[in-house]
Amino acid sequence: MQNNQSFSERYGFQKEPKPTTIRREAPPRLRKAILDIAIESGFKAKDIRGVLCRKLREIENEDNWSDDPVMKECLDLIKSCEWFEVYEICEVLAQEKNFPLVWRNSFEKGLNKFFIEEGIGWKIANGLIVTRGEEDFEKVMSIAKDRLEETKRMTAKSELEEAIRDLSRRPEPDITGAIHHSMAALECVAKEITQEPTKTLGKITNKLNLPKPIDDVVEKIWGFASNQGRHITEGKKPDFAEAELTVHLSGALVSYLCEKNK
Repeated sequence: MQNNQSFSERYGFQKEPKPTTIRREAPPRLRKAILDIAIESGFKAKDIRGVLCRKLREIENEDNWSDDPVMKECLDLIKSCEWFEVYEICEVLAQEKNFPLVWRNSFEKGLNKFFIEEGIGWKIANGLIVTRGEEDFEKVMSIAKDRLEETKRMTAKSELEEAIRDLSRRPEPDITGAIHHSMAALECVAKEITQEPTKTLGKITNKLNLPKPIDDVVEKIWGFASNQGRHITEGKKPDFAEAELTVHLSGALVSYLCEKNK
């Protein structure tokens, strides 16, 4: 891996990020980019092949021993696997303790940059691929988790993190789980503030001293979550966008309540 920064890194140039449009797929450009980013980060061709073969339960071609044919073998392997396996391969490369930490950190950085530039709705953090929203979603989630930790509301923080994990599940996100856990985080904070541990959020919203129209927002989002995250009607399952919106709103409300009730 070269330590020299590229022209764009030296002068702060970057591509305009594309809107997030790619989630349950792994386009050919991404598959090829993963291999290129791994090589640029310091991984050797045989390192990458070893990860691919182990993950995909394939046998290495012993006739390939020099870098070019090994990389061609890697490309064939990553082109042929399921979309969700592509992201799992990224996790293995980022987590494998036999590889130097500097390689793995560089791989994560390069991969996240590519995800943003190409509008791919995932990011890698500490070796795990998790859902990536638009910039405001990411900011709200980060602030919410920080404020929950600062105020030692760790149960609520755990629920919010579980909601994000539910959105990140592959090959299918757990939509109802994301809605349920995000509202559980909000309800947990509300119960602690109002000292009403046995009542639901819907019963204690009026005790949170929320300004209008925020009180109406909390009441309505609670009603939506109750219907969609708990009492689902046949044929009316919520979609990813609705779940992401619920998690986003819950995170913003959690941050607000934590700040107002320090």
